[in-house]
Amino acid sequence: MPPTPATRDEIAVLALRAGLELGAEHFDQLIDAYGHLEQMLGRIRSARSYADEPAHVFVPTKFLPTE
Repeated sequence: MPPTPATRDEIAVLALRAGLELGAEHFDQLIDAYGHLEQMLGRIRSARSYADEPAHVFVPTKFLPTE
């Protein structure tokens, strides 16, 4: 089940913590962009442990042509 989207108030708190002072128009743009960010975060695989960095799990032989 996907997490619930962040509310305007939650995004406002995040913007304040980041030190952003946005006008109404720019804040509306941030709201729209944050929705896209949440969708992208949902697509990131999370089955790896913290020790498995992408450089450590890359197996170049997987990309060799098959005979």
